[in-house]
Amino acid sequence: MKRKRRLRLQVAAIMLIFYVIVLITSSFIVYRSARNTYLTAKNDMIERDLTRIRGEVTAWADTPWFYDYCCQNPEKVKEPMTTAEYTIVDTLDEALYGKDKEQALKKLGDAEQLAYAKDIYGRIRFILDNELSTFDYGALWMMDIDEDDPGFIFHNAQREDENGFPSYDITMSSLGERFSMDVSKHPAIQNLRSGSTDTEYEIVSSAKNGDNSGSYNYIAYIPLIYDGQTCAVIGLSYNWDQFHSQLIGQLWMMTGILSVVMALSIIVLLRHIDKVALKPLSYVQRTVREYMKSKDSTAARGQLDKITAKNEIGVLSDDVSELIEEIDTYTSSIKTLTREVMEALAHTIDAKDKYTNGHSFRVAVYSRMLAKELGMSAKEQEDIYYMGLLHDIGKIGIPNVIINKTTKLTNEEYDTIKKHPVYGYEILAEIESMPELSIGARYHHERIDGKGYPDGLKGDEIPFMARIIAVADSYDTMTSNRSYRAYLPQEVVRDEIEKNIGTQFDEAPARAMLKIIDSDKSYMLHE
Repeated sequence: MKRKRRLRLQVAAIMLIFYVIVLITSSFIVYRSARNTYLTAKNDMIERDLTRIRGEVTAWADTPWFYDYCCQNPEKVKEPMTTAEYTIVDTLDEALYGKDKEQALKKLGDAEQLAYAKDIYGRIRFILDNELSTFDYGALWMMDIDEDDPGFIFHNAQREDENGFPSYDITMSSLGERFSMDVSKHPAIQNLRSGSTDTEYEIVSSAKNGDNSGSYNYIAYIPLIYDGQTCAVIGLSYNWDQFHSQLIGQLWMMTGILSVVMALSIIVLLRHIDKVALKPLSYVQRTVREYMKSKDSTAARGQLDKITAKNEIGVLSDDVSELIEEIDTYTSSIKTLTREVMEALAHTIDAKDKYTNGHSFRVAVYSRMLAKELGMSAKEQEDIYYMGLLHDIGKIGIPNVIINKTTKLTNEEYDTIKKHPVYGYEILAEIESMPELSIGARYHHERIDGKGYPDGLKGDEIPFMARIIAVADSYDTMTSNRSYRAYLPQEVVRDEIEKNIGTQFDEAPARAMLKIIDSDKSYMLHE
């Protein structure tokens, strides 16, 4: 009961932290409100400015023909006008008056079309450059947003130079350049593409237009529409970061005093919660994870005993400790039973062949030694030990008269012996909880060069565990007494293994076996 009462106090302390969350949420709401108020006022001003600029532009560029022509001939339009072209333009003003300008322009000759486009483009440049220099815009530009040509710049306005004069060098125009942009990240442009006729707004990183400053701009686009067709947009940007910084500064001033007071309270509360709840919980979690990796129940229970919290976490620690002890006992029993059953089977296998008694156990031990030498995990070493124990279980299906025959086997008898890997595989394949057991049984007589049996696999086609058991099996065959000979000298065994690397044996386990042999100076590993 006391532990529950204390835990309620701890929960109450945690609930106090939610007050901080409320404070942060309120500050965010205030920020959003101030931001939206600013944007509403800014939008009205931008709408007015862009509408005025659009009116000035469309007074001259009042036909889709002009925009199409600029897209197709940007380099020509950027060239300075000649005297002859000025004369052509004066004539065209009278010739186009009162006619369908779109159709009339298309019927003009090449020289007349170029002169007209240059004249209109020069006027647009003047309008945009003058607007940028007169008002406090971050940038002002006109561009194409068609899906086939996004980011095509008709003009990116230039400010006046230090003497107060705009640039009249037409060759310095930005016509034909492009903004490198991912349109999917520009909601304003997407809205305009969808048919919006309103002014669209967005906040965009300057880096999207090639600026690496990392700043943000507040951008507005107004469409230039003729006969329902959006030919281009005028874009206008303000520095968003400057306003944003001012807004954040005011917000910090408003919440500063409350934040300081709450910070002191939070520090005290967090220290208490950390001591009575967070650290013990983290300790229990870390201990459980370490136990899952190492399976060391003694160390885990010793760690859990260090938790002295007098609440449900302390009770949880005690329960976890008891659970680990039960799991350890159960796991130990299962492992013991598994080992005893497999060893009993191994005894049964070896009992069929009075000349190779103990062979399965020795192969299992050698296989585990090789796995350790090869740097395999403890789990893999245990698995291969069991695989080695049962690798010859298929001999149960071979008649004793053949297994214990002391004279040379006939071809038919040898063919029967060669079936024991398949018999073993079929027996062990039924053990679904340990499918790796059947691998050692079936493939331990395969050879790297493909001349083994029963499947004639070669190289990496043979499972690696089976390649290890093959080395261990051959080592025991050569180092144990047989009905037809005594065990072979250690140097002979070593030479045989080294000589058959790449043909009978895989190099990695064979080299590991050679290393073990070299360290066995007294030849203690033979039978």
